[in-house]
Amino acid sequence: MSTNALEKALWQIGTNPVETERYRACPQTYAAEFRLDEAERAILADLDVGAMARRETSTLLLMMAFLAVRGPGSMGEYMQSMNRPA
Repeated sequence: MSTNALEKALWQIGTNPVETERYRACPQTYAAEFRLDEAERAILADLDVGAMARRETSTLLLMMAFLAVRGPGSMGEYMQSMNRPA
């Protein structure tokens, strides 16, 4: 598990608009730039915040990155994703 790498990717997505746009353009390519295993690359590319939270990724970083990518009106979608069963 590479929690640090996931959190680094989320930090970059959530704090840097250029990185946010790079992620939006091709999430799979963006995820491949970090030291992640295959499952972690997939959940980052899918922006599966619930799965990342179950891997003990910072929920504040998850919310910040999710809202940066999907917009401030996506809080309901974020909450649903967080509560989706594994």
